[in-house]
Amino acid sequence: MKAAYQKHLEAEQAAQQSRDAAQRSIKPHADDSEKQKERFRLIREVVSTCSPTIEKRPDSVSGRTSSKISHAIALGAQAFAAAPDPDIDNGFIVGFDFGTSSLKLAVRQPYRAGENLAVMPVPAELRSGGHAFLWQTAVWYDPADESFSLFPRPGLELLEGFKTGIIGGNGGRRARLDLQVTRSEAAIAFVAMQMAHFFGWYGEERPLREAGGDWFLSINIGIPVAAHDDVQAFRTFRHIVAAARELVASADHLTLSQVRLAHQQAGDALPAGWEIIPELTAAIAGYAADPTSQSGSHVLIDVGASTLDIVAFNLLRGERIAVISAGVELLGSASLVAACENDVQEAVFRSACDRQFHGVFGDACRRSRGSNGFSPVLRSRDVQLITTGGGCASELHAEFIDQKNTPPILGSLPIVRPEPPPSCTSADCDRSRLLLAFGLTRDVPELLELRLPSQVPDIPIHRAPEHFFPSAEVT
Repeated sequence: MKAAYQKHLEAEQAAQQSRDAAQRSIKPHADDSEKQKERFRLIREVVSTCSPTIEKRPDSVSGRTSSKISHAIALGAQAFAAAPDPDIDNGFIVGFDFGTSSLKLAVRQPYRAGENLAVMPVPAELRSGGHAFLWQTAVWYDPADESFSLFPRPGLELLEGFKTGIIGGNGGRRARLDLQVTRSEAAIAFVAMQMAHFFGWYGEERPLREAGGDWFLSINIGIPVAAHDDVQAFRTFRHIVAAARELVASADHLTLSQVRLAHQQAGDALPAGWEIIPELTAAIAGYAADPTSQSGSHVLIDVGASTLDIVAFNLLRGERIAVISAGVELLGSASLVAACENDVQEAVFRSACDRQFHGVFGDACRRSRGSNGFSPVLRSRDVQLITTGGGCASELHAEFIDQKNTPPILGSLPIVRPEPPPSCTSADCDRSRLLLAFGLTRDVPELLELRLPSQVPDIPIHRAPEHFFPSAEVT
């Protein structure tokens, strides 16, 4: 009996040690708090004030490519000028994944069977990482006549990395010190020309065949999930989108003065048919659309070029998907390069990634947020980890992700890297990079059903009575 009792005590002690380790893993030591905050501040300041180089840009494109792009932009601009309003009866939905390194554009016809989903291909010279459907997020500017272009030509200057500064709250700074174009203005020109090009491409190619409508119902543009929950950041992106919409009709010859005027006159209301959607809300929608997706607690980590986005959410079949906690920081793969080039050590950068995770996951583990589904101490099953984004391939980020998917933290379920349906393209490519664009093609009411952290109320905590005496009715 004594031996059995001793064994029981040892088991309890081991269990308590495991619980203590779990709590330590999700909550940084208080002594390190100020140091960690300073690291965040340093990295954010360094990265947000520079325009990081993402990848090698082309010096030129073929005559065929330049003619094809220019022709599509002219057609799209003409079509939009003739019909700027959405088709609410039979329109298609555009998913506009505006990433720091690349743009992905998908289109879906809702409420139709057959070939109702397609992704826009990219000219070989302008592909990001050689991917057939990733268009480099870059725009070229002509200082002579102050015009913009989606492809390089002699005498034009490259503008890139502008979304990083916008996320960091520096959209009003110049994209390049030697040019007068701000980051927000570069983004406006890029979005306007890309939408005109898309409309021209869709009109000529009819990629949805018989299933596709003639005009758009909704253009869903993704922004970082935490930015959507931040009033000032959301307002900045909203002004960029509103200004870009006003310029689609003149995108075949877009000048800085036009962009600047449209930006100055942009109102707070989004135009009809243009929506701003939290990026990870769209990624969750894309994941949830897969019939193999599981119910329960999830953590999604998206590593982009500029940002590390982390979100904890609950997925319940037949009910709303609730985002319990979320965070976005300038800790992506290109941000790592920019930080190291400015004398930030990799260990400091990695520590900041850990702190961001602990902040999001630790918040989800609070009793008032959803601890029973996330806390390593209280949950009944492991948390499903989902990863997206090209930056996951970086050595630092890959190691960071693997160390979170362990029993003391998330558990040991296989990591899921979801993809859109194979029907979106027949090309041999990494379809997981297209998940966000696919998710953005979901119906707006469906996307807006996904609640953000600020929209999810705390769970009331009721203290259990210290003693419980069963009544005669209970017994």
